[in-house]
Amino acid sequence: MLSFYIFQFLPILLVESFVLWRMKWASLPVSIYDALLMNFASFLGLLLGLGPYITSSTPWGLTLFGTYSFMVEGTVLMLLDRRDPKLVWACALTANLLGCILIAVEVLISSIPGVHLGHFSPN
Repeated sequence: MLSFYIFQFLPILLVESFVLWRMKWASLPVSIYDALLMNFASFLGLLLGLGPYITSSTPWGLTLFGTYSFMVEGTVLMLLDRRDPKLVWACALTANLLGCILIAVEVLISSIPGVHLGHFSPN
C-alpha cells in the first residue's frame, strides 16, 4: 500500500499545485510549495495508520480519502494564513476533487484486464 501512496504523490502534487496557481492562490513556485506542504500532511496521516481504513479502490474508499484529504489540506492552507477563508476552502475542495478524479481514473484503467502500468499485455 505504501507504494501506491508514493506512486500517486507526484501526480496529485502537480494537479493540486496547478489548481492553486490557476485559482490565483500565489505564483506557480509558491503554489507548488504550498501543495507540497498540504500533501505532505495528508501523506503523513496516511502513513501513521489511517491509510488502510480510508483508501481502497471502491467509491466509498475514494470518498473517505477525498474527505480526509480535503479537511487536512484545507487546514494546512488555513494555517499558512495567506488568503481569505473562502478562497482557502474553495482551493482545497477543487484541488481534492481533481486529485480524486485522477486517482479514480488510474484505478479504473488498472482494473481493465490486460492493462499493466499503461502497457497492454499480449495475453
